[in-house]
Amino acid sequence: MKKGFTLAEVLITLAIIGVVATMTLPALMTNTAEQQAKTALKKGISTLTDAAQMNATVKGFDYGAITSGDTSNEDDPSLWALLSTQLAVDWGATGNGKNGKTKGSSSFGDNNYTFFLRDGSSITYNTTDLSSSESAGTIEDDGLPHGIKIIFDTNGAKGPNVLSNCAGTATNADTDTGDCSLKKNRVFKDQYALRLRNSVVVPNGSAARYIYNN
Repeated sequence: MKKGFTLAEVLITLAIIGVVATMTLPALMTNTAEQQAKTALKKGISTLTDAAQMNATVKGFDYGAITSGDTSNEDDPSLWALLSTQLAVDWGATGNGKNGKTKGSSSFGDNNYTFFLRDGSSITYNTTDLSSSESAGTIEDDGLPHGIKIIFDTNGAKGPNVLSNCAGTATNADTDTGDCSLKKNRVFKDQYALRLRNSVVVPNGSAARYIYNN
């Protein structure tokens, strides 16, 4: 007659399962987080690229023509004009139900604006950068402007609001750094450094480049 498992055998089996789970779950969670980050980042880059191309067709200017830091006049060749006319804005994101942007201090300084989109993401940029050496006015060797620095947040106002990087620790600097070839260095959260160049959007740091290219 076949006997059942003893209590000791059951406990040993559960202990083995627990050890295996402890060893594999962190890696599984990390891989899942990286895949989610990749999907969200590529979606954001695609959305921002499409907006520039559509605006170039309809209004005649893209990111490369932007030198105005204006945040209210939709007729000017400003970043605000391009974004607000080509993307679905979350007009109630700031609580007043009238605009989809808010001003506040961050790694970009006191002149930064955060622009909220209806899909839950957001874009932060500094208006003074639009006329500085960091702006569209500087042409690089490939013939395209250096571009406008932004922070793309995959989930907008929701936390953790930490810039992804490969430095092994959380950071809020406006450009992510570090060696992404080492898995222990990867800190993939909800924010990514990007640059807006003519009608294309490119990563602006190690983590953003790694996520986008892998």
